[in-house]
Amino acid sequence: MPEGPQVQQMFSAIAGKYDLLNHVLSGGVDFWWWWRMARRSGAAPGKRFLDVAAGTGDSSVALARRGAQVVSTDFTHAMLRLGPAKFQRKGLADRIWASSDADAQRLPFRDASFDGITICYGIRNVEARPLAYAEFLRVLRPGGQLTILEFSTPVLPGLKALYDWYSLRVLPRIGARISGDASAYTYLPESIRGFPDQRALAAELTDAGFREVGWTNLTGGIVALHTGVR
Repeated sequence: MPEGPQVQQMFSAIAGKYDLLNHVLSGGVDFWWWWRMARRSGAAPGKRFLDVAAGTGDSSVALARRGAQVVSTDFTHAMLRLGPAKFQRKGLADRIWASSDADAQRLPFRDASFDGITICYGIRNVEARPLAYAEFLRVLRPGGQLTILEFSTPVLPGLKALYDWYSLRVLPRIGARISGDASAYTYLPESIRGFPDQRALAAELTDAGFREVGWTNLTGGIVALHTGVR
């Protein structure tokens, strides 16, 4: 797995095309995935959320649309700085409190600061996940929920072979053509293959100290929603 500075460099290079590529490469299904994540997270008026690895802020937008107040943060500043203009355009700048640079392994927030934490397509890029889990538990209020949206292991018969072909053969070519950076979209399928499946990720969360851990497969398990409660 690339180290932190390499991850930052990779995502900085594709920041300007990141949203377009997400929509193209997912066939637009990413909008539904954001909606399911926000609904499952429990985001609601009066709730304060931390959105880790928020990138350009689509996940933060999904949470704010449900009425939550959101702190949007990411490890890569080039991605994060694109968020505020998006929040303004969508009329949500008053609900997304701030965009601040933060490493999931060393969060710059006080203990028990948030009712919920979300991390979408980001936990896969964290070098030491146990450190991140400990930080999530620290800044969550008692009873607060962590929600993870991440690429996972397809569970429908035949889907895994099709998805492997697409992610290994088609996705890198489209990603390189649109973004001009082949390395990021070669890394993506490789990082997914090296990531724990649904059951193994749930075990990590349980071992870290979360309770009521569970998951829901979306689009046949191409992505999965994992939740755990402090």
